[in-house]
Order: sequence, then C-alpha cells, then structure tokens
Amino acid sequence: MIHVSEEDARRVVGLRAAMDAVRKSFVDLHEGRCRLLPVVREGLSNRLGTFGVKSAEYDSLGLVGLKAGGYWPGNTGNDTRLTNHQSTTLLFDATSGLALASVEANWLTEARTAAAGAVAMDVLARKDAETLGIFGTGMQARSQIEAALLARQFTTIRICGRNPATAKALAEAIRETHPGIEVLVADAEETVRGSDVLITVTPSKEALFPPEWVPDGQHINAMGADTVGKRELPRTLLGRARLFHDDLGQSEILGEFQGYKDHAEKSVSIGSVLANTFVFSRDERDVTIFDGTGVAVQDIAVSWVAYKAA
Repeated sequence: MIHVSEEDARRVVGLRAAMDAVRKSFVDLHEGRCRLLPVVREGLSNRLGTFGVKSAEYDSLGLVGLKAGGYWPGNTGNDTRLTNHQSTTLLFDATSGLALASVEANWLTEARTAAAGAVAMDVLARKDAETLGIFGTGMQARSQIEAALLARQFTTIRICGRNPATAKALAEAIRETHPGIEVLVADAEETVRGSDVLITVTPSKEALFPPEWVPDGQHINAMGADTVGKRELPRTLLGRARLFHDDLGQSEILGEFQGYKDHAEKSVSIGSVLANTFVFSRDERDVTIFDGTGVAVQDIAVSWVAYKAA
C-alpha cells in the first residue's frame, strides 16, 4: 500500500487531467461500468463540522474505494493552517480487497468538483457564452473559474461574495493570471443578470437570488448543495429550467432537488448527454441547470490518476 501526499496529488493531477477522468467517470456511471454505494453525510455532535463517506465500485478500473472527510468551517480561522475541506481517499483491489493506496484528497476534491462543472458546462452552455458569474469566494472558487476557462473563452468574470476582502483577493488573483479578461467584483443582481454562465459554490441554505433575475439562455452550475438542508437556487427556477444531474438519488437527498420530486423527475443525467444516449440541443432562450453533488466515482477516478503517476 502506498500513500500519495497532498503535494504529490496536486503535482500530478491538474485540471485538464481531472476533467478527462471525470468525463470518463460520468459516461462509465451512465453505462454501468461503475456504481455508487450508499452515502453517509452527517453533522458532527460537536457542531464543528460535517463528516461524510462516499464510496463506489469501479468495475472498469478493477477498483472499489471510498473518500472519507468533510467540511470544518472553523479551520481557516483558528491558525491550524488547515483548509476547511479535509478528505482522504482509499483505493482497494476489487478482486482481492487488497489496499492499494491512501490518497490525500483535499486538492483532488477541489479539482474533481471544478472539473465536473466544466465538463457539464462544455456540453450544456451556449457556445457563444462570453460572461461568467460566480457566487462564492472560498477554497473552491478559484479552481471553478480556472476550469470554466478551459470550457469557454470568457471575456468578463463577475465575482459575488459575502466577504468583500476575499472577493477582492480572488478578483486580483484572476486578473494576475488572466490579464486579458475583465474581472469585476459585483453585487448579486449584477452577477446573475450579467452572466451567460453562472456558478454557485457556497454553503448556503437558502436561495442566493430571486428567479426573475435569471436571463433567458443562461446556464447554471449549482455546485454547493451536497448536504441535507443546503440550497442555492430558488425553487421556482427549477420548474422553468432544463435540469441535469450527476446522480439523481444524491440530488434528491443532498442536492438542489431536495423536496422537489416533480422537478427531479424531469432531470437528465449528464452521463447520458456525454454518452450521446440523450441527444441534447438547446434553444437560445433555454435556461439549463447542472446540479453537481459530487459522486464517489469522480473521487476514485482522480485518485487513480494520482496513484498511477505517484
């Protein structure tokens, strides 16, 4: 059994490699070459964090594995030098149960989440999309933007966050690496109304904006809801939009479809779009939403890439 450190995982798995692995995992999940096992996701009794286990069997890789970890929102403010998201993936040989690797997965979780959004955006968003908006300025925000720029050539990015200092810092970082792109710190209404593509990546438990702000033709990646009680989008927007998901069961239990069964029944798996078993075309007025809850096959896929390269 080998151990892949956080530093090695970041060194060998970039966002493009993560996108390739995640894209394949979506298709494999849709076509039955891997399957998800039950998810555990619970708030801790000490009220300091949320702990979860996501596991899967990945037949085409000969693996079974799990990612354990979660979210401790106090980490960045208590001088521990830890990020709020903490997780580790374990990989096992599916034929023998032999433990192959433990993989530190903080970066890999961030990368596969950003990759999932970019893969969905690539097939669902308008090809002529030029303006990107994002709600959220935390740990995952920058990788979400960087991955989105691999899917579309955005000319303007609007950033909306509760903390003006972190929003400003994120904007400055993006301007430094992408000097040809206009990067603005904006309020919620400007961010929604002015964006061809919108990313939400927050821990919110209520809608971030009213539905009437959403313009025709917008694509939304809803990436923040991954726990019971979380929600970023207004419920009436789900009825108006064309819906897509990574896993319908998780979306109904942990994601944006919590409590909205009628809307969930019309949603289409992103894997079926990527596999061309669902032929997707969009009208210029269509609003599309991808609910990305994060599935274990993504974690196994990117950890496998790290394991092979380590």
